[in-house]
Amino acid sequence: MKLYLHIMWLITISFLVVDVPISLAWDIPKQIPGDYEGKWYGVHCPLVKPEMMVGERGGDAFPDQKIINAWGYKAKPIEEIKDLLPNQYYEICSNPESWGDIRINETEFIPQEEWPGIHIELRDEATKKYKGQAYVDEHGHIRNHSAGFPFPGSKNPQEIIWNYMKSRNYGEALYAQFYTAVTDRKGHTRYSIAEQNYMWWKGRLYGDQKPNLEPNPNNYDKFQAMGFWAPYDLIGTVILTYRYDDPFKEDAQWMYIPALRRVRRMSVSQRWDKLPGGQDITYDGAQGFEGKPTNYEWEYLGKKQLLCGHNSTDRLMEIKGKPGGGGCDQTYQRVNCVMLQFTPKIVSSVSKGVLFLDSETYNCYYAEYYDKRARPYLCYAHQYVVRKDGCVGIMGFLVSDIQRVHSSNNYVYNSFQNMDAIKEGINPSFFEMAKLRKRYGGR
Repeated sequence: MKLYLHIMWLITISFLVVDVPISLAWDIPKQIPGDYEGKWYGVHCPLVKPEMMVGERGGDAFPDQKIINAWGYKAKPIEEIKDLLPNQYYEICSNPESWGDIRINETEFIPQEEWPGIHIELRDEATKKYKGQAYVDEHGHIRNHSAGFPFPGSKNPQEIIWNYMKSRNYGEALYAQFYTAVTDRKGHTRYSIAEQNYMWWKGRLYGDQKPNLEPNPNNYDKFQAMGFWAPYDLIGTVILTYRYDDPFKEDAQWMYIPALRRVRRMSVSQRWDKLPGGQDITYDGAQGFEGKPTNYEWEYLGKKQLLCGHNSTDRLMEIKGKPGGGGCDQTYQRVNCVMLQFTPKIVSSVSKGVLFLDSETYNCYYAEYYDKRARPYLCYAHQYVVRKDGCVGIMGFLVSDIQRVHSSNNYVYNSFQNMDAIKEGINPSFFEMAKLRKRYGGR
């Protein structure tokens, strides 16, 4: 009996010893998006029905990518990649109790020269054709730019930000429907459905009128409109912006407020106010940076390799009951990023911000914003997918209020770009407030 107990004790100990490395081991997720038992993400928004997801989100250029590494939830310790993430985003990923379980999957970096489609060809042709013509004047505004990247490879901070502004990575016309999940530290989530539409007047690569649309007597640079479909208290709300190609002429911006049944002109001092619906996204902070470069001082901080959504796969990732969605279980690649710091010259709730831009495409993968006391404030993270035409698709992004443990996750479920967007009606007359009010049901 003693011998039997001794043998059983040894067997039990051996199982315990063997089980330690098994419990600490990790497996690279075999599937994308990893549809396994107990998955924690997905589309939880009750406002979005499957039949609504009929459009092109992107990612069709590289749909199947092999995951070669993984960190975070059910994977390697996130601490291993601390130097490969911006500080604010690393804090989010390394605090699952507050933000939720996030996993970062690494796939191979696919250089831009391997991307398919006409968009890259047209932009490269324009960059070569107009090389050396553009310049930045004494006010920090770009002059004599036609199309393409005005200053490829520059280390001048003012020239870099204009490369970003003129990159046309999304194309020159955009029609996008998305839902937003606004989640607080307790996991309470409020949803909204909206459209975001753009049209650029200048720097165009497509159509009969290029590089500029004519006539343009008001010297417009771009039009932008955002309208809400849901929830009830936001239905019909419209934000309309006209931007001018003029350093001395601020944006003209209006908002239609259904509760008042009035259109209100918005002040340029509101550029760092947050969007309706309790969002964390600001007007000048959208897409990383959406402001006028002349309203900011710029500083080049060098380059750094980071894990970014350069050629991600197309899926919508919402963590149920936690504010850290958007980036969870996405695919990332190692990208050499340009770090660019801005300091507002206008009224602002931020003291400075840092943009992390692709050194070739000038996509903005991350942005960090600091409050007036120089404390971490807002964090922006974006995953990009590559379309067959060479444009990047706007799949979704995370904007987090670090101090409040609060986030706004945007998930694009239907989008059209360039000529496809024009076929959907994106033209100058689309951006008229009367038409937009009717479109979004404004009372």
